[in-house]
Amino acid sequence: MIGDNDLFIFDWDGTLSTSTLIVAASRLLTRRYDPEYIKRNEARYKSIVRNVRIDETRSRELAWLYDTYVRVFPPRLKEGAVDLLRHLRRKRKTIALFSDSKSYRLTAELRMLRVFDYFDFVLSASSIGRYKPDPTGILAIVDRFGKDKKRCVYLGDTASDTLAARFAGINACAIGGGLEPYQKLVSVRPDYIYRDLGGILAGAVRSR
Repeated sequence: MIGDNDLFIFDWDGTLSTSTLIVAASRLLTRRYDPEYIKRNEARYKSIVRNVRIDETRSRELAWLYDTYVRVFPPRLKEGAVDLLRHLRRKRKTIALFSDSKSYRLTAELRMLRVFDYFDFVLSASSIGRYKPDPTGILAIVDRFGKDKKRCVYLGDTASDTLAARFAGINACAIGGGLEPYQKLVSVRPDYIYRDLGGILAGAVRSR
């Protein structure tokens, strides 16, 4: 998978970082994360907006609440996250991040966990007002770097991540051990699927 792609766009919660109970609960209660709902309303998510205005100030109104919460429940990186990011850097791959997380929380956690500098670009869905499985954020990143869609991949831990990548016309990589069961990830047929982040790196080593 690493050799086949030049641009790697990661999800955050459940993919590179462990998800908090609040995030997990919100996913369960939000219809747009359900693959059957997405399939029934597919046309809604294909009305793509390519030129979006990025406003990083949208989510700061609850910053104080997050600052309080994170002191009690600090975020953690998933096992293998740093090793994978380092490997992609060594291979001179372009690395980006697109998440439904609020921009303030996303940036704060990346800096807190000392991985912000691994990314060439970080985009929060809250900054553009369009959330997955809407592919707008993914397309904005692809356009920013001018990459061939056939050599771009979105990596996430939910079925909606895979469907967002499909709507954007790029490759989808599903990673287990996140917010959704492995079999649910299999059901939406991603281009690549791994049990965990370590499996991606192990596959790269075996393919040498």
